[in-house]
Amino acid sequence: MAKTETLHMRIDSNLKSDAESLLKKLGMSMSEAVNIFFSQVVLNGGLPFNVKVPRYNFETEQAMKEALEVSKNGKGYKSIDALFEELDKEC
Repeated sequence: MAKTETLHMRIDSNLKSDAESLLKKLGMSMSEAVNIFFSQVVLNGGLPFNVKVPRYNFETEQAMKEALEVSKNGKGYKSIDALFEELDKEC
C-alpha cells in the first residue's frame, strides 16, 4: 500500500456540509473525492476544468434581471405544460 499523507485545510462550513451530503449520495468520502481531484490535476497538468470569470452581455444581463423580477412577483407555473401554454399564447 502506498504511503499516505494527512492534509489539513480550511473550508467554509456550509460548503463542506453541502459537499459531504452530495458525496455521500454518490457513495464517496471527502478523502476519496480529494484524491480523485488531485489525480486529475496530475493527469491534466493543472486544474481539470476551466477557471474563468463569466462574461455577460447586455441580453444575458437583462434576462437575469427579468428572472429576478419575476421571482420577486411570485409568478410561477404548476407544471411545464402550463408554462408552454403561456409561451404559445405569446407567439
